[in-house]
Amino acid sequence: IEKFEYKGLWFLPSNTQRKVHGILKYDYENNTNVLELIGSFYDYSNHEGEDIILGVTTEGDEITLVECEFKSSSGIPRNESDKVLINNEDRLSTLNFRITHILKGQHIISKDDLNFQKIYVEIFNFDEWVGISGLETNIDYKNSEKTIYYKTPDPINIKINDDFDMQIQFNSNHPMRFRFSNELKLSQRTIFSFHSKKYTTLNEFNYLLRKFNNFLSASLQKPVRIQSMELYCDKFIEKIGINNNIEKTIDAYQIINSDLKFDEKKQEWEMFFTYDDIKNDFEAIIQKWFVNYEKFEEPFNLVLSQYYISKNFLEVLFINVAQAAESFHRRLELIDDTPKTEQDKVFNDRKNIILENTPDDLKNWVNSQITKPKHFFDTRLKYLLKEFSNSELDKIIGDQSKFVKDITISRNYYTHYNREQEKGAAHGVNLIILYEKLRLLLLCCFLIESGFKKPLIE
Repeated sequence: IEKFEYKGLWFLPSNTQRKVHGILKYDYENNTNVLELIGSFYDYSNHEGEDIILGVTTEGDEITLVECEFKSSSGIPRNESDKVLINNEDRLSTLNFRITHILKGQHIISKDDLNFQKIYVEIFNFDEWVGISGLETNIDYKNSEKTIYYKTPDPINIKINDDFDMQIQFNSNHPMRFRFSNELKLSQRTIFSFHSKKYTTLNEFNYLLRKFNNFLSASLQKPVRIQSMELYCDKFIEKIGINNNIEKTIDAYQIINSDLKFDEKKQEWEMFFTYDDIKNDFEAIIQKWFVNYEKFEEPFNLVLSQYYISKNFLEVLFINVAQAAESFHRRLELIDDTPKTEQDKVFNDRKNIILENTPDDLKNWVNSQITKPKHFFDTRLKYLLKEFSNSELDKIIGDQSKFVKDITISRNYYTHYNREQEKGAAHGVNLIILYEKLRLLLLCCFLIESGFKKPLIE
């Protein structure tokens, strides 16, 4: 669905009698959801927004709007005297909201009731990333025969943890054939889903989706967008026939960033990695990625959320990935930390020189004032290069000593804007190149820590 508009009556769960006419507008391409009302829920202006707004469309569909942010209003009085003035002028009032989540098919009165058990999602470009098709063709030129064969591929089932399972399944349409047909259309869709063993909030499901979307973003090198979403729960039932009950399909639509614009589809050779590259270890990698997301959430978000930012200063992007490098290293369970050992040796040598040249009566005091640092920033970078780089990335980075020095000086300059470091810091195109190199190194860190092998990344 590219876009839609629903005309209907809208109201608050706390005041179901006060219904207001309005239009709900959803625009997938421009990533916007807006509710435009002719009238108001309020006697006086209120700019705080609403957790939930309910609606009934002219077609009879039940709509639940979640996380409704105030956008604009007109003709709504601020106080009693304002109200008298507006009534005398006979002005219409309008009220507009930005909507984060649209749920179609069920009225849900409270945020506490936004609990579900299953979520099915269709993701743009996911078909190409998975790369599995049930279609086969055969051409027999001799007998002028062309055969198209389709068998639904088996689903891919993944256990994430004790509470959640994940599934990739393949759906197809049934081609319609009339008395005369010169064309048959059969298409396959790749559907991604989470299945919970407990009631799970909408925010929890979205958090799981963000983890997996960021995994895909690491491959696609761009933001991941959701084309369609369906929610299911055994609390929301509809009757089919006399004795049959089934779980309602609740269609969900959401926005990520209203300023974000999406690119065209990528083909598999344009991706960092695909399902086919990791299919033998897919379950183990996904399990570890989800565990690591908890452990490394700050560095993961600092790097991968940049795909979802429409506008930002280059210096801020660079500082974010530098901060991510430091944060990632700090959270590692280090075994062999040779760069730190070398750093400590340099520190101890310099400390001894200072103490040797300090009067005896001051040595104890000076010694107590000199604290051994945990890690210098450049030491952290050296460790990441040593453990997570590979032969192809080494070619891109070039001289590692210069790379570490350039990043350290640039990071210090753009953090503190010390004029003495301005000349040594990277600027313009050089800063872009430095940023991209460090971002690639961090992607390698994230993937290797989640079970990828260096030869595959190479």
